[in-house]
Amino acid sequence: MADRVSDVIVIGGGLAGVGCALECFDIQLDTLLVESAPVLGGQLPEVLHSVRNLAAARFASGADLQHSLQEAAGILGDRVRLAAPVTSVDLDHRWIETGGDRLPFRSLVVATGTREQYLAAAPDGAFGGDITYQLEIDPEHFTGSVAAVIGGGDSAALDALALAADGATVTLIHRSPVLHARDDVLAQLRAESRIDDLPGWELDTARGPDRLEALELAQRETGERRTLAVNRLVVKIGRTPNTDFLAGQLELDGAGAVVVDGDLHTSHAGVFAAGDIVADAYPRVAAALGQGSLAARSVLRYLQGRS
Repeated sequence: MADRVSDVIVIGGGLAGVGCALECFDIQLDTLLVESAPVLGGQLPEVLHSVRNLAAARFASGADLQHSLQEAAGILGDRVRLAAPVTSVDLDHRWIETGGDRLPFRSLVVATGTREQYLAAAPDGAFGGDITYQLEIDPEHFTGSVAAVIGGGDSAALDALALAADGATVTLIHRSPVLHARDDVLAQLRAESRIDDLPGWELDTARGPDRLEALELAQRETGERRTLAVNRLVVKIGRTPNTDFLAGQLELDGAGAVVVDGDLHTSHAGVFAAGDIVADAYPRVAAALGQGSLAARSVLRYLQGRS
C-alpha cells in the first residue's frame, strides 16, 4: 500500500472524513482513509446528548451515531488505516507519512477536527467532581450550587443558563471584554437574575482541601486579583484545531483553523479541508456530513481537471 498512489487520501475518521471517504469510494476514486485513533468516530463519543438534527435518523447519543458510522465505513475494507497518526506531510511532493510508511496521493482531504482545550489550574474531575468540562455527565452534582462558568462563547453561556435553571447562582468568567455568544442567548443571560457576568478575568488557582471552595482570579488588563467563593466550576473555553502537522504548509487563521474557499479548497492546489478544522466552521453533525460530501465533489473536479 505504501507504493500505491491514491487518488485521494482523507486524514481524519470523524463524520466529515468518513463521509468524504465514502463518497469518494462510491464514485470509484482510489480512496485511503487514515485515522490516528484505534476506532472511527472522532469527537462523537464526547456527545452525551441525543443527536436530533439529522433528517434520516435520530440517535440516542454520539456513541450511538459512532456505531452507525463504523458500520457504514465497513465498505471501505482495507482502505482504512486505524491507529495511524500522521507524523509528516509534504504537500509539494504529495505524500504523508504514518507508521513509517510514506503514502503518496493525487489529492488530499484534511478532516482532523478539533480537540478540547484544558486549563492547567482546573483539572477535569478535580475536587471530587466539583470541576467539570462536561456538565451533561452529572448535572445533579451542580443543582442549587454556587457555581462559576469559564468561557465566553455559546457553550459557556448555555451551561450558565442550564445551571441557573436548576437553581444555581452563577458567575460567568471570560477573558474577553465582551461575550461572544449568539444574540438570543445573550438576551436570555441578561434576563436571568441568577447569572453575573465577569469580563476580563481569568483563572489563576482553584482552591480547596478536598472539595472546591474558591477561585483565585486575575484581571487581564490591570493585574488586579480577587477571590471568588464557589463550590462548583464548569470550564467551556472552546477547542483547538488539530493542524499542528500542517504548520507552514497551509494558510491557517489566527486560531489555527484551515482557511478554505466555498468549495473547501485550501491554499495548496489539490488539498481540501472539511469539518470542524475549517475556519469559521459550524460545529454540527449535519454540517460535518455535508462538508464531507462537498469535499468529495471538489476532489473529483480537481482530479478531472488534471487528467
